[in-house]
Amino acid sequence: MFDGIHEVVLPVAHAEGALGLYRDRMGFRVEEDLGHDADSTRALALQRLWGLPGAVVREVRLHKPGATGGAVRVVEVPGLPHPSQPGRPDRIGPYALDFYLRDAAGVEARLAAGGHDFTSEAVHYDLPGTTLPVRERMLRAPASGLLHACVQYRPRGTRCVLDHVEVEETSEVVAVVFLTDRFEEAGAFARDVLGGQEYFAGRFDGPAVETMLGLEPGEGFAATLYRGPSSANARLEFGEVLPGGPAPDPVPRVVARIEVDDLDRVVGALADGRHGTVTGDLEVEGRRHVGLASCYGAVLDLTART
Repeated sequence: MFDGIHEVVLPVAHAEGALGLYRDRMGFRVEEDLGHDADSTRALALQRLWGLPGAVVREVRLHKPGATGGAVRVVEVPGLPHPSQPGRPDRIGPYALDFYLRDAAGVEARLAAGGHDFTSEAVHYDLPGTTLPVRERMLRAPASGLLHACVQYRPRGTRCVLDHVEVEETSEVVAVVFLTDRFEEAGAFARDVLGGQEYFAGRFDGPAVETMLGLEPGEGFAATLYRGPSSANARLEFGEVLPGGPAPDPVPRVVARIEVDDLDRVVGALADGRHGTVTGDLEVEGRRHVGLASCYGAVLDLTART
């Protein structure tokens, strides 16, 4: 069983561009900053594990003190092609990271002043299937080709580091969104193989969502979110991709590192190849890691829970 996404790995051509957002604007703390020779054992191991086209020469792990997951690991891969710019949810693969903001308008103003831009002004809607109000604004993150959902934090209504660390204005990563054309199968994989608990299923549509994501009137997409018993880490979200979009990006722009209680069982479930290609089964710093380029638009780094 897993309890969410322990760490979000972001491969980029130049680390400093991404660090300018997470470290300098969103208040993530640098926990470790490691440099590697391109032909070192670790650089080549990570390249294989994550299915990257080049070796990892730098890793910077950023986290929110007090959070038990949802950390960010920016990894520099020289020569990595630049990602296409984020837009409509019509391309299979990673689409967005979600964050809660204590004072969303204030944080957004500082991001804008620092040169970051958004897809639209803030929108308001009810969470599908509920009467819970959502205030959301989509930030473009061009270094990774992702959107970042900036969601107004609701005290005691959302689980994240903001619940218990009053000085933090921005949460850890609270969800990672992957788009897939095998939506029902992706849900079965999250439940039956990873052991995730489905706690939300709904359809995101309506005028507010259309404005925020550049959708045509009447367009929308189904989504499901998965978490574990304590919901301490970032949630795994699958969204049903809109038809007619570009081909999937050949570069894994996000790798979700997930800790599981029963790694051997999960590895056994992957052995027949139905869920994708195992990109590596190796030891990194004394821990076993299994890489999976799944059939569901998500690239995973699976390891045993510490």
